[in-house]
Amino acid sequence: MIVRILGENQYVLDSKYLDKLNELDNCMVDHLSNEEVDEFSSCLHEMIHTIREKGTPLDPAEIRPSDLIVPSPDITPKEARKLFTKEGIIPG
Repeated sequence: MIVRILGENQYVLDSKYLDKLNELDNCMVDHLSNEEVDEFSSCLHEMIHTIREKGTPLDPAEIRPSDLIVPSPDITPKEARKLFTKEGIIPG
């Protein structure tokens, strides 16, 4: 699957990591709803680290449709609340 980190690059990531990303996504939603900003940020940074570590960056000249779009690590809590609804960024 193709994952984009906003403000960075796209990565090819094996779908076997989707469960891990979904777990982190659910944690981010929970932390936001509980106003736990530091914990939210920690989960987001772990998600981004997983994508960078396990994924292969695409050539920046190659633009492909993204299966998943992850916010940049410097997203504000206010911006995150608009993006992370009850389902988070990974539906289902």
